[in-house]
Amino acid sequence: MKVGEARAVAARWVAGHRIPGFAGAYISGSVAWCPVEAELPVTSDVDLMIMVSGEVPPKLGKFRHEGLLLEVSYAPLQSAEKALASPALAPGLSRGVLVADPDGSLAALHAAVARDFARPYWVRARCAALEGRIEALTRFDVSRPLAERVLSWVFPASLPTLVVLTAAGVNPTVRRRYVAAREILTRYGESGFYEEILDWLGCAHLSRSQVAAHLERLTDVYDRVPYDLARPYGSDLTPEARQISIDGTRELIEQGLHREATWWIVVTFARCLTFAPHGTAALQELLDDLGVGTPATMRQRAERVAAGLPRLRRVREALMDRCGTDPTSRTDAT
Repeated sequence: MKVGEARAVAARWVAGHRIPGFAGAYISGSVAWCPVEAELPVTSDVDLMIMVSGEVPPKLGKFRHEGLLLEVSYAPLQSAEKALASPALAPGLSRGVLVADPDGSLAALHAAVARDFARPYWVRARCAALEGRIEALTRFDVSRPLAERVLSWVFPASLPTLVVLTAAGVNPTVRRRYVAAREILTRYGESGFYEEILDWLGCAHLSRSQVAAHLERLTDVYDRVPYDLARPYGSDLTPEARQISIDGTRELIEQGLHREATWWIVVTFARCLTFAPHGTAALQELLDDLGVGTPATMRQRAERVAAGLPRLRRVREALMDRCGTDPTSRTDAT
């Protein structure tokens, strides 16, 4: 399927559903950054953001519509200033791939976000939001159950990649965040810092065969998970989502990007454990290989990531300069 047709499928899904407080919808994620004639990778879904006025419904998650894997999320319709400061909302809104806009409010919001998206003040605001979540690792809670503890560590530990992507003005992708950060940092002469980011996760030293073995263990666990769509992460563990969580990860390993695949393997393992304990031993093996196999070592690694914030901020500023952000372009908020 071409990207243009995928966008059209998403628009048809929106048109066929009544959503309380509906204010508009737009395509987010990588599909918003691709040309319409590009082929949609089979290991990709289409992120659809629904803006609502009033109460925000729970995330709908992943499901198939007309053969396309959609991932539907909701967010409140808000001011341009709040949207510009949001690392989750601003990138997609800046692209302006609107699939529904009943009263024109979403087009107006897109225009305001697109105008100021690259201004240093807002780039730093989005980076600061991510850096605040990294800094929270200094208060890492080791008392949580294993799956919760892993998820509360591994997501913030990966956020340096999104700071890099945000500073460079490119799509802050989810599953492929390490791949994208590697491309940016290598392009701008910061490959040494990329190795530091991998080391913060604990995968810098892992071999392709090690990561492939962990994926095979994950595959066995994934295929036996009794997922429940009503629970968090349920739609990420379905047979339909397997093309992303398993097949997409295997594709990275086959491309020699095994270290970059490690983060998503950890995430998916932990999500599986929130539904059933049969993958506990396999996840523990992976955590041991990453050097975070105990609560104490995971806390130490969390603190190490937070301690790297000054270095991350220096790289962020260097990337903003090298990527051509106009230092004189300011909003009144500065």
